[in-house]
Amino acid sequence: MIQNLKKKAFLFVVIFLFSLLYFIGIREVPFHPDESTQIFMSRDVDFFFSQPSYLSYNPNNSEDLRQRYRLLDPPVSRWFIGMFGLIFKVPPLPADWDWGKSWEENVQSGALPPPSTLLISRLAVSFVFPLLLYFAYKTGEVLADKKTAWLNLVFTALNALILLHTRRAMAESLLAFFSCLSLYLLVSGKKPVWLLAVPIALAFNAKYSTAPLVLAGWINCLMSSSNSPFHHRLKPVLLYSIIFILTTFLLNPVLWSSPLDALKAAAKERQNLLAAQTTAIGGFNPSQTPQTVPERLLALIAQIYIAPPAVADVGNYLSATELPAQIYFSRPWNNLTNGFFKGGFFLSLTIIGLFWMIRRHWSSIWKFSNPATLFLLTFIVQFAGIIGGIPLAFQRYYLPLMPYITFFIGYAISQGIDLGKNTIKRSI
Repeated sequence: MIQNLKKKAFLFVVIFLFSLLYFIGIREVPFHPDESTQIFMSRDVDFFFSQPSYLSYNPNNSEDLRQRYRLLDPPVSRWFIGMFGLIFKVPPLPADWDWGKSWEENVQSGALPPPSTLLISRLAVSFVFPLLLYFAYKTGEVLADKKTAWLNLVFTALNALILLHTRRAMAESLLAFFSCLSLYLLVSGKKPVWLLAVPIALAFNAKYSTAPLVLAGWINCLMSSSNSPFHHRLKPVLLYSIIFILTTFLLNPVLWSSPLDALKAAAKERQNLLAAQTTAIGGFNPSQTPQTVPERLLALIAQIYIAPPAVADVGNYLSATELPAQIYFSRPWNNLTNGFFKGGFFLSLTIIGLFWMIRRHWSSIWKFSNPATLFLLTFIVQFAGIIGGIPLAFQRYYLPLMPYITFFIGYAISQGIDLGKNTIKRSI
């Protein structure tokens, strides 16, 4: 009993220390213009209380910038930022960032958030970091052992992409947290259907690229009672689907008045945006719009392992963020994992961990009730979804893969330690 309490206390102390390092550096993260958009859109919280009908889709407001963002972007981040702004009395921005204008013009229009507004907005989404570390630990513990759990925690806490992209007032922090929480709930045994559906819905509504988690949830519900007749197994699947759809509906007021019309408009807006981005970015930097599967695979490897943490997706404002970037990277712990040699090492560990996990569970690989099978299946679908569905090689777009990658790295090291110990024992 006392020993268990000591172990838990040590775990919480480690999480606290990593979190302290994380939050101390949050001011130094270079600004990204999309942070302005999230803060600008956080005014939806005010509209929810004062003018809720304005949040619903109106075909006559097709030129309304706020409605366009509601159709395009997942809502969770702006709800969190808006609620923190309400609590701490921080007003949203009066103007959105305009990528067609210079840095100075955007500053003059009020699109650059004051330091206090930016800090509160970043804390609104990044406060979940200690919980992210905790569930990374628990996922490693369920799928393997305590050694893997600790390694998963450490590599999550020190991963350069996680440290940069989750400390900004954007979608990535809540994406990482709800993805990790959902993975833990998926692999940790039977849970009430709602406890699985709600976090997965929140992950999806943080970033739509986490859609493979939705599929994993369906499979989990379908196979959780594999000994029952098929029609009995459909009940949890139906309940899961209803809770997921209802949660998504509640989080998106733009759907409330005319759901089908809003969904059609959202699909059209997203298609138009993707086509415009691909054309514009591909025109001056074709490497960021890979076309073939091998090209997209190489881009994924380069962005996750080799390239330095990307303070910007495109180069419009690099001169304005050059000094903050220099300060940020002067802290060596902000980039311990990326680079040609470091990244190559971690890529090798990822591949080794993946194959060792498949090998260990090969005899039960087709049993979907096996947590490792569900984890591997979710990884494969997520990986395929990013390779097949995302034509832009922006580093932050690969963040949905990080909970799997940090686990595979930890698993490879853990298994390597065990293999070394066994080899030494046999040789003595």
